[in-house]
Amino acid sequence: MSKRTLFIGFMLFALFFGAGNLIFPPTVGQLSGTNFIPAIIGFIVTGVGLPLIGIIAGSFSEEGFRSEAKRIHPLFAILFMVTIYLTIGPFFAIPRTAMVSYEMAVLPFLEGGIETISSKIGFAIVYFALTFYLALNPSKLVERVGQILTPALLLTIVLLIISAFFKLDAPITEVSPQFTRDPFFVGFSEGYQTMDTIAAVAFAMIVITAVKATGLTKQKDIFKQSSIAAVIAGVGLGLVYISLAWIGNNYPLSPEEAAGGNMGTSILTGVARLTYGEGGRILLSLIVSLACLTTAIGLVVAVSSYFHELYNKISYQVYAVIFSLISFILASQGLSSIIMGAVPILLIIYPITIVLIVLIFIDRFLRGMPNLAFQLPIYVTLIISALSVTLGYVGDSTFKIKATELLSYLPYQSSDMGWMIPAVVALLIGIVLGKAFKTKQGI
Repeated sequence: MSKRTLFIGFMLFALFFGAGNLIFPPTVGQLSGTNFIPAIIGFIVTGVGLPLIGIIAGSFSEEGFRSEAKRIHPLFAILFMVTIYLTIGPFFAIPRTAMVSYEMAVLPFLEGGIETISSKIGFAIVYFALTFYLALNPSKLVERVGQILTPALLLTIVLLIISAFFKLDAPITEVSPQFTRDPFFVGFSEGYQTMDTIAAVAFAMIVITAVKATGLTKQKDIFKQSSIAAVIAGVGLGLVYISLAWIGNNYPLSPEEAAGGNMGTSILTGVARLTYGEGGRILLSLIVSLACLTTAIGLVVAVSSYFHELYNKISYQVYAVIFSLISFILASQGLSSIIMGAVPILLIIYPITIVLIVLIFIDRFLRGMPNLAFQLPIYVTLIISALSVTLGYVGDSTFKIKATELLSYLPYQSSDMGWMIPAVVALLIGIVLGKAFKTKQGI
């Protein structure tokens, strides 16, 4: 492994480790209580395992996920990739990084901790101006993020975690209602909100480009180094997530703190104060600022690069300006609104992404599946996920009653995992029918 690959792995860790990665693990730890182990394992699967294999799956081809998505349908490939990039970009993830930074790194230092419009807008202007400047030159992403910002981020996180381990020692015994049944699958679906699995679709191309910049030209070598970088990032993410979730599972959150806003934010703020006193607020501010800023930079780069390739009559720099401005406008809505707005989209796009990643690996294992075996599982997953989400926004009707009753027969539907078994069945049917009728393989 070269030194450059190590820094690419560091860069990838920092790109993944953003807003949701900080606030959701402590929340899972707090709510799961005595069901902590299955809940955090489920969270790790979607927060680490799937992003890790997502980067590896994307490295099979120089085009990343785009070539595999075309096997479903060319139009699907465009719609899927555009939805992915807009979701992890200006519509949800980038604004969320700004608001998490504001609520955890700025708001505690304001007089009385009271939010004002001028403070929020002023912070957002500075935040997105800095993000835009650092994302302006994608070729320097590894140097700026991998070599400088990531080591600083890791150091601050380790300082908080080590001190918390010596201060906390009594696990929470109360289990929140949603974690009493199927805690693994609840943790699994909670991991959706990190957005890391769908981010892997975009970050795969950043990793491939960074590896190519080392001078490698053979796809086999590019795949190997990309996979090593993914493992480095995955190990780091796993250790940090487990530590943050443990902190949440052992921190006695008071009713006043729980009512103060986002639970993950309250836990981390309380732990920082418990471990380092008033200096803990400064340490937490550094962690949050570095984590969110590195992710925002990577997302602006990824989204702007993709849309520039899709429509190159507009320059990369103009796209970066456009997406930074959109993110700035949406960030003004606040953290809770951003998270609430993201959930329905994630419950649809996440299962599709998971199924596509699994299909890519199965295709490599079987050395070429018929396209029908790609198409059927994706379409079945799309229908079930979309129907499950949209029924929550439909008024009472005969259709809603019948559809809800039908979906209730699906295993794990109560944990938002009803698509899983039908996708497996659709895969088997697709393989059998594809082989029987000798349907097309590959693009």
